Amino acid sequence: MKTVFAYIRYGIFLTLVLLLYFFNNHTAFLMMLIATLAAPVISIVLFYVSSPKITFGVDTRSDILYRDEKTSVCLTAQNNSWYPISHAFFWIVISNDLNPNTIEHCYDLYVAPKESMRFEIPVGFSDCGNYPVRLSKVKIRDLFGFVSKTVLVSKASEIVVFPLEIQIDETLEGAGGTPNEDTVYERNAKGSDPSEIFEIREYRMGDRPQQIHWKLSAKQQDLMAKEFSDVIGESFEIFLCNDYTDNHQMNAYYDLMYSIGRHLASKGIFFSYSFYSEQDEVIQKVSVNSEEKVAEVLLMMYYLQKQKSNRTAFQLISSVPGGLGHIMVLTSQPFPLKEQARQIINLNNLVRLWAL
Repeated sequence: MKTVFAYIRYGIFLTLVLLLYFFNNHTAFLMMLIATLAAPVISIVLFYVSSPKITFGVDTRSDILYRDEKTSVCLTAQNNSWYPISHAFFWIVISNDLNPNTIEHCYDLYVAPKESMRFEIPVGFSDCGNYPVRLSKVKIRDLFGFVSKTVLVSKASEIVVFPLEIQIDETLEGAGGTPNEDTVYERNAKGSDPSEIFEIREYRMGDRPQQIHWKLSAKQQDLMAKEFSDVIGESFEIFLCNDYTDNHQMNAYYDLMYSIGRHLASKGIFFSYSFYSEQDEVIQKVSVNSEEKVAEVLLMMYYLQKQKSNRTAFQLISSVPGGLGHIMVLTSQPFPLKEQARQIINLNNLVRLWAL
């Protein structure tokens, strides 16, 4: 439609120039008529020659934010040619693995010659998750609007939306039971300092690069690793069922999961998150000893949502290795073992934490 209007505008202007030339056969009007006829051809040729020199991109003002906070998606264009692009249509797709809704934006911008352009689009998110922001294509037009070209960009950025932190009752700290002496070490006991080297041994697959003892490895001509002291034992285990069915349950689920973890970590209480990995078909367990580790597990949950399991909470926890002692279960669905468990937290009847 824009192309049709461009031709109509040009046709009207050309008609006026012709009328002026016919009624006044002056050299100036002849030159104007020649310029009117030649300008579109020159513009189209320059447009196709210059268009490969224009690059586009997308980034975000904030990579991480909390629900209901505002941020901006930034469109960028670098025009390395002398030809001005009067119209540039940007297609931005913001999708969410946790939320199937897709938002598509289309913006019409001007890109001056030999200049860079940056345009910020305010966005907000009401649901948790990681939101890939993709600039899929840009459609540019020549000055007269006669021809256009679609540039496939495939540039992407990402925004991670964290849950809202809620107040957690202090009674949670003792809800998992009292750990026995065989699994818990005193903080000031000898050998419980994670920075203390316990022994030097041969490197094993899976050891972190920070564990390698480089001086001794060079001397032995073989990789040697530092074995650090045992960490403080975990008080209890929180099993994450990930069994929500809509966005309200999802947000409440992650609000509670995130808040519980940060509360316990801030109190210096060590625990672990467990969850079922559909891809590996195993129960994964992650020890948590800091608030940063809580955020790391949250991002893992976001990723696992792509392979969400349809198993019930009972089916999931029945496969937990080592029995059900000192286990809490975070679930959004009715819990079949409620006669044998104690409900610790009920958040708006959307998600509940049970102690077994």
